[in-house]
Amino acid sequence: MIQHLLLISHVSKHFGGNVAVSDVSFAVEEKQIFGLIGPNGAGKTTLFNCITGFFPTTSGDVIFDNKKINTLRPDEVCKLGMARTWQRVKPLGSLTVLENVMVGAFSITNTTREAEIIAREQLQMVELTDYTTKSAGSLSIGLKKKLELARVLATRPKMLLLDEICGGLNHTETDIILDIIRNIRIKGATIVFIEHDMKAVTSICDRIVVLNSGEKLAEGTPEEITNNSDVISAYLGGGHHA
Repeated sequence: MIQHLLLISHVSKHFGGNVAVSDVSFAVEEKQIFGLIGPNGAGKTTLFNCITGFFPTTSGDVIFDNKKINTLRPDEVCKLGMARTWQRVKPLGSLTVLENVMVGAFSITNTTREAEIIAREQLQMVELTDYTTKSAGSLSIGLKKKLELARVLATRPKMLLLDEICGGLNHTETDIILDIIRNIRIKGATIVFIEHDMKAVTSICDRIVVLNSGEKLAEGTPEEITNNSDVISAYLGGGHHA
């Protein structure tokens, strides 16, 4: 039997008269890598904010691990096993890399010793072991993205929501992040990520949902999405196949 770890059922989000997300539904299976794509302003990050408790939904249900989480605060959602990154990485610049990741670990432990053990494990996972004592604010954008990933991994999530984790990276850095994401899935986590790099999305995702103007335009495998004429015209540009 297929286990849906996340179920988005007819979710809408209005800001006054502005409809940011309109009647969106999809399901994410356990251990899936699931892509969420669409043009700027399509509603992707707003939907992430609704899923993770930063925005209340106007209507519809968000069900995670068989629990309705619409009314939960972000910290409560995190404690259930869902963690997210942000488009703009904002490490605690005056703290070391290790201390930044320990902040994430304190969501699941009260002891400094255990938080440090957890943090060091995640720094190894994202290949940042050599930067443990460095100031987080001194890192390059590529290393800050890795740090952001390590910090959310330190919460030991069942599901990660990654908001443009490859944004601003070159091809080599992107490939490294994608390999880390694959390894995270191998270790049992489920991943949903927003990304504009179509090559990255199609190379790693099992399934993709396309949003356009707040509505679900298409859903399918990478091959189905890149050959969908509506997606090509709305997102990839007329006549262009990724």
